Amino acid sequence: KSPLRKGNRKFKGIVGGVVASLGLVWHLFYQKEITELTLVFVVGGATTALSLLGAYGAHREKSIPLILFLAACCVACFGLLLLTVPAAIYRPQVEQEFEEKLRAAPPLYTASPDIRELAQSIQRSLKCCGLFSYTEWGPKIPDSCLCQAVDDEISGKCQDVQDRYFALPLMGFHKLIYKQTCFPILQYYMSKGFDIIFGVLFGLASLALLGVVMSAILLAQLRRSTAGVSVVFSVSSLPSKQKIWSPPPKYSELYNQPEN
Repeated sequence: KSPLRKGNRKFKGIVGGVVASLGLVWHLFYQKEITELTLVFVVGGATTALSLLGAYGAHREKSIPLILFLAACCVACFGLLLLTVPAAIYRPQVEQEFEEKLRAAPPLYTASPDIRELAQSIQRSLKCCGLFSYTEWGPKIPDSCLCQAVDDEISGKCQDVQDRYFALPLMGFHKLIYKQTCFPILQYYMSKGFDIIFGVLFGLASLALLGVVMSAILLAQLRRSTAGVSVVFSVSSLPSKQKIWSPPPKYSELYNQPEN
């Protein structure tokens, strides 16, 4: 086997690994984040087909599948960067508008039952009370704000407040609620979520760019191998032509006739 074919084996393994990683990561990301089953099948099928196309072209040394894979990776890389870069630029503005809308929202005790139930579920899971203050619940603080563990009370996570709903003229009813408000925790998780999403998108764009580079290198190798084979054929055909049309000898030996 030629040295070019031996060198192409390394490119086959690298390109195959890049393609498999691109398809697997992209399929898993969309499968977890998108709830629409149809869209999951479409995205998963497209990435799987793209992976198989690139692997087939790298394994069989076919230029057309590699060209199609190269074009698809270019489109994917450009689309991901076109989506991610503006989102990363406007991220601080989105976070600021999110906080402003929550601050401008009406108090929780005047919200709809669904909103109140959602807020209480968040308070129970995050161990917090109110978005920005426990006073958002008005005169009656819900049980989801109450400290449930003794360790929370010992560690200073709780505060003693008066429940004005049960307050009497001469005596008040006190509750031990969580000191931490919910918005800073929600903001933290939202920031982490943005970091994860942007990291995945930039990672996918990097994999697509790597697929572009590797497929371009492999296409260049294939073109060089094709050009090398044609040259070898033309050189190997010269000896046969020389055998068929051999030139005449350069000299001939002369003999003198003896004198009588």
